[in-house]
Amino acid sequence: MRKRSILGGLALSAAVYPFVEARSPQLRRYQLHKTPGIPGLELEENPSAGRNLTNFSNEYGHSQQTPGSQESAAKADNQQTNLAWQLRILHLSDLHLWSGNKWLTKYVASLAEFTEIDFVALTGDNFCDASGLDMLRRALTPLLKLPGAFVFGSNDYYSGQFKVPLHYFFPEKKPKLRRVPDLPTTEFRNFLISGGWNDLNNQVATLEVTSPARQGRLAQQVLVALSGTDDPHIGRDEAVQLPNTWGKADLRLALTHAPYARVLDQYAACAADLVLAGHTHGGQVCLPGYGALVNNTDLPLAYSGGICSWQMGTVENPAPRVRLGRTYPPVDLQRLTAQAGILNPATTGKTTVHISRGLGTSKFTPVRLACPPEATILTISAFSENK
Repeated sequence: MRKRSILGGLALSAAVYPFVEARSPQLRRYQLHKTPGIPGLELEENPSAGRNLTNFSNEYGHSQQTPGSQESAAKADNQQTNLAWQLRILHLSDLHLWSGNKWLTKYVASLAEFTEIDFVALTGDNFCDASGLDMLRRALTPLLKLPGAFVFGSNDYYSGQFKVPLHYFFPEKKPKLRRVPDLPTTEFRNFLISGGWNDLNNQVATLEVTSPARQGRLAQQVLVALSGTDDPHIGRDEAVQLPNTWGKADLRLALTHAPYARVLDQYAACAADLVLAGHTHGGQVCLPGYGALVNNTDLPLAYSGGICSWQMGTVENPAPRVRLGRTYPPVDLQRLTAQAGILNPATTGKTTVHISRGLGTSKFTPVRLACPPEATILTISAFSENK
């Protein structure tokens, strides 16, 4: 009888755990270095970088600084005379907010308490249904005090619907896309723009960001060239556009919701330093020790979440852009490289990508396994060449 009771308890715990993990957000940190003349960013060799940080300082899962990040801070202090600039980006994605997840609304708003953030990047799928608009206003208003930019995903146009999860393994059997948006997209867009954030849905922008922010040191002006696409997953992406500051900017930053190979190839062709994306949920339900089983894109499963280096041509036949039944021809990558204004075109063809595992889930499948929800702070440090 006792053995049966223990087994029953274990079975119950196993059944409940995915629901608990889905409500256990973590703040993940990466340290990245920018080397002059080389596209992309280098991930600092740091055992804590990219790991789930589990030392929390409060109920919302804000992570304490780990020994690895303390070492990084010490290294930055030692090299202060060579530090050209430093920028800290808060990357948020896939909130999927609705009236039933007030806990996540509070968590996102609480991230504004971090004084180290210089810039906020929001990469789409913010809604679950129309009730999410009020929740998004509550969640993001505290963060609007910071510079930011955004792109949209399909769930910024169309509300979530119940789907059998197995359909992700059979893309050809997916439900047909709806054509009439049913979410308050315009109201949400206007809310973000009125708060000072840049709309990068098939658009570009240039910002001068003061960095490092609020640290008591002489603040540097970092010229950030921004480019973005609307959601490639539903074919709303257009050919990548670049601001005329792209070639001379301190940081070339791109945003897209779904990391499809055709978009990543374009940003590699024009030597983007960093592409921020979401959409995959990191697989959402993963096998411990193995990882994602599906990522809902045309990328290999190794590109389901975290920091990765992307080489143009990694996927031989990228999924084409298909929009409302029309298939669009691929973008001329050589022409895009010529437009980029990079002093040494030989350095193009590569970029660094951060794919967020996201913070939310569909309200119909509020579970995660071996893939906790996450927000991310990416610290980018650029050092002068005369080290």
